Amino acid sequence: MTTRPPIAFEQGRTDVVTAVLIPVDGVTRRPVRGGLDAQLWDPVRQAARPRRLVHNLSGHVVLLNEPAEQDLTFRVDPAAAGYRGPLFVRFNPARDGVSKVVALEPRADRAFDDGTTLVRGSVVRSGGGSPAQPLPVEGLTVTASPPAGSAGHQFPATTDERGVFALAVGLKLAATAEGPAPIPTVLRFEKPGLPVREFTLALDEGRAHVLATAVDLDSDDQPHFTHQARP
Repeated sequence: MTTRPPIAFEQGRTDVVTAVLIPVDGVTRRPVRGGLDAQLWDPVRQAARPRRLVHNLSGHVVLLNEPAEQDLTFRVDPAAAGYRGPLFVRFNPARDGVSKVVALEPRADRAFDDGTTLVRGSVVRSGGGSPAQPLPVEGLTVTASPPAGSAGHQFPATTDERGVFALAVGLKLAATAEGPAPIPTVLRFEKPGLPVREFTLALDEGRAHVLATAVDLDSDDQPHFTHQARP
């Protein structure tokens, strides 16, 4: 039989929690408990500060034993968990509170829960290249605005380096005498300095919709979509 080595405890030591990051999925709002790399960050030097962060069993990222009265910056890289990043989180625990919820955006190539109302597509500019070879638009924000009575929780999507996005749309089921009805939903595409596109699509709750053509910021053409097969 083997015996465990004794564990020595430091007498009189009490750790003080300075700041807590609470990472959640921005779409489902469920906790993200793994796959995160977080660092306390020096925004002037653009480098990590030599402070260890503790990841607890709930997935929270905890900074200990630092003065609370200061502006803190954290660099969070959630790529291994399937989210976009890195992102920078800034707050002052003494002024803003010790805990900070960090809503993470799923990557466009990530799998979504069955039953998610989803719009997949891409965004280009034909005016920036040529009609035959339009240029993808990276870093553009895509949002959805269903009618007030049909709107659930909304979380924006961002186009990646290919111009590709996957937008989860929070919808409440619209039932009629004939059964569930599509919900007219306004999609908006915007990035500072670029033309804004906005159009309406009739979305079926709980289904994935794939735009058959790219959204061209330099065109007024209305994109059409196809449905992905239900799982």
